[in-house]
Amino acid sequence: MTNTSYTQFIADRSGLISRFNLLAIWLLLASAFAGSSFGGPSSTRAHVSAASIAGGNAQLNGAPLASGATLYPGDVIALGAGSTAALQFESDLVLAAPMTELVVEPSGVGLRRGSVQVRLGGGYSFAVSGPFFRVNVASAGGAAGSAEVRVGGTRAQVTSVAGTAEVTPTGFATRYRLQAEQAALMDSAGPQEGLTPSAGQISRLLPDVQIRRGSLQEVASPFAAVYWNDELRSGAAGRARVSLNDGSLLNLGSNSVLNVVQHDAPSQQTALDLAIGRMRGRVMKLARPGSKFEVRTPVGVAGLVGTDFYLLVTQDYTELIVFEGGVQFTTLAGQAITATAGMLLRISSAGEFQGPRSATQGEILEAQNSTDIPDIVAQQKDQSPKPFPSKTVWIGVITGAAATGIGVALSVRGPVSPSAP
Repeated sequence: MTNTSYTQFIADRSGLISRFNLLAIWLLLASAFAGSSFGGPSSTRAHVSAASIAGGNAQLNGAPLASGATLYPGDVIALGAGSTAALQFESDLVLAAPMTELVVEPSGVGLRRGSVQVRLGGGYSFAVSGPFFRVNVASAGGAAGSAEVRVGGTRAQVTSVAGTAEVTPTGFATRYRLQAEQAALMDSAGPQEGLTPSAGQISRLLPDVQIRRGSLQEVASPFAAVYWNDELRSGAAGRARVSLNDGSLLNLGSNSVLNVVQHDAPSQQTALDLAIGRMRGRVMKLARPGSKFEVRTPVGVAGLVGTDFYLLVTQDYTELIVFEGGVQFTTLAGQAITATAGMLLRISSAGEFQGPRSATQGEILEAQNSTDIPDIVAQQKDQSPKPFPSKTVWIGVITGAAATGIGVALSVRGPVSPSAP
């Protein structure tokens, strides 16, 4: 698979947290219940059928696939361009995108290529096997399990939307559990290294912003997931807000480079690297023993604890302004100094401190204005989750041509607070 194809594969992740509207679910379930009973060989699932078929390029074992058809273990379903399928496994639902090929299995499906979404309707778990992995989608904490699984060549992506998704790479005893809204990337050559945790998502954006992931680069889009070790690069007019999984907010200014090295929300371990440019952050309060939230710069490290702050990195100096809380800055030589609310601290490229002193009103306004993203270009003023929003997106899959997908309703997650940053 080419880098271009895989870049498109990753760029279309906005579909990973998709939801169906009530009417669509009702129609699919009604179609399933109207279908014939499962009368084939014995299976762990009593009723499997093609609840709904869209488009004219869907095949079952090489013949046209019709809506309502009864399915049996071993049946192969292949969808061409423009065709989608909703498969009913008793009370569980599987949606398959265009250019997807899968096999019906006794306990779920085998995904050969393309993209599927699994939504548990009453079952406790559902299995999706891939060329080099197996995923078990399960309910947890009273939430019905839901996940999306994608396969393209030697790459795969698993996202848990609700409940949990347990991922087991082929040939490895280690199992990786993804909680709701966590995602992982895999490849056949190194499944352990390929599993990359999610750090958060882009919740506001001003073009131009790029995301570099290893040797790949993609154009950032609203609601795109951000993973560990992702590098965000903003252009002359570009800005981005990253909503981290723990509720912290990061605003990246123009002409800036930020590497999200690590963000483990449960253990409260976060490491960022601001190589150049400016950012503002509102960090959630750290409460766990040994927790840390650090921003590395070329001249030292800023240690944050429940702080609202601003950092500017230039070739000549690094500047810190604290709006709320306190920040301890430690130079590469090990010298440390703390700046509190309303203070400005400058550290030269040689590691020499200037300040801290009271920040002027002009300096405060410059810090705010240079990292703010106006509401007029925000995705929505109120981005709180809604059960069935009306916005439609397309879930992309790997093909040699342009990506296509299933039109579904997108669940919007917004910033923790409409206020700054």
